[in-house]
Amino acid sequence: MQYRFCNFILDTGQLYLTADGVPVEADARQLQLLRLLIDSYPEPCSQQQLLETLWPDTVVSHWSAGRLVSDTRKLFRHQGYEGPLIQTLHGRGYRLAPELVEQLCELPIMAGETAQPAADAPGPAREAGLSIVPPATSSPAVNWRSLAATGLLLLFAAAIVYFITAHGSREERAPLVIGEAPDARGRILWVDDNPDNNLSERQQFESRGIAVYIATNSEDALMLLSMYRYHAVISDMGRGDEPLAGLKLMERLRARDDQTPYFLYTIMPSESQRLLVAQRGGNGVAVTQEELFDMVLPLFEVGSGAPATP
Repeated sequence: MQYRFCNFILDTGQLYLTADGVPVEADARQLQLLRLLIDSYPEPCSQQQLLETLWPDTVVSHWSAGRLVSDTRKLFRHQGYEGPLIQTLHGRGYRLAPELVEQLCELPIMAGETAQPAADAPGPAREAGLSIVPPATSSPAVNWRSLAATGLLLLFAAAIVYFITAHGSREERAPLVIGEAPDARGRILWVDDNPDNNLSERQQFESRGIAVYIATNSEDALMLLSMYRYHAVISDMGRGDEPLAGLKLMERLRARDDQTPYFLYTIMPSESQRLLVAQRGGNGVAVTQEELFDMVLPLFEVGSGAPATP
């Protein structure tokens, strides 16, 4: 099966990927991962399911799935793709980003094969809401529709350019706003190399009057912590090529006698990991949103010791 999104074409049968028609060098497991996520959408793939499917009859660390997801995101970033690719659903696994699914388009069946009407398309594609593109024909009506669609796209693009040009100077004159609301109850520093994964959680904290700041790597987090006061730090466990980045950041923080409450928000932690976090000075490990809020929100309650304003 072939799918198109943005400037990419993914062949899940032959396991190859092209960008602007040029083959992209990718590991077969990265493309198998995308195939699994497409087939299972809108349901997520659990970490265990990925391990059993992508590493059959092989004993690997449970970090392997997270590392594969991270490498796949990095592959597409290097190819210029800036949109969301794979969601991390804490406590459930991984799912194709809905924004990508909206772009995902199943390509027509090649000549010599029997085309399948969109209404009878395979279940995963239909259930995910993916559009099935019918085989191109030489019918004049189809050609005119294509020209009309192209014209509309050009008009839409021109309107966007005009809007940006017309309003650009106005935005440049807008005053620079720094800081959070004056009535903020406190600050959280959230460390995650894929902050879009935690958008819902951050919005819920902010709706409670808690300002949330983002760092995508440990070095930036340490610099911010040395410059400003935060009432809590929330970090993922693995980032990039380092599966224990969150734990190591916590150790560096405690080594310089910074006792800011520190929480890890991750997927499927083992009991040994929870114990290690506690021994090294961490304040908790959360898997679900509910666990995270139960641990962090009490820090901002009246009488908890957290100032009402930073």
